[in-house]
Amino acid sequence: MKKLLPIILLLSCNPVKQVLKDKAKLDKVAEVVIESGYCANDTIIQTKSDTLITYDTLYEHTEVINTLYKTDTLKIPFTKKITKTITIRDTIQKVVVDNARIKLLEAKLAVQTEKVGEYKAKAKSRLIWLILLLIAILAKILYKPIKKFILWHS
Repeated sequence: MKKLLPIILLLSCNPVKQVLKDKAKLDKVAEVVIESGYCANDTIIQTKSDTLITYDTLYEHTEVINTLYKTDTLKIPFTKKITKTITIRDTIQKVVVDNARIKLLEAKLAVQTEKVGEYKAKAKSRLIWLILLLIAILAKILYKPIKKFILWHS
């Protein structure tokens, strides 16, 4: 009985079983695993290249007429071959990435964007209060000289 009790305690407190049974704990573990990059190995980049080469050939026939004597005419046929090569390359690239990691990063980006908006609002509010404080300090410092100047001219 004494040997059976520690074995029962060890088997009952298995953290892996606790995580697998509780959905919230499983989601937290999945988030950490995905964020660490363990699932990034299913990213596949396939590149398929298809090249098509066509030859366009034209033949141009011309005749050269050469007159040797007044009564003799010599016709020499002349053929000119014009070849044009057309190369068409199609490259298809297919990328398959880990969508779970993309969704997790997009969620974190949304949270950070929201925080940035909050901090911008706080910064604007604090800037307004700082400007008002500086105006109050300047009014306090310059109150007596301005008062003396106005009374001196009156």
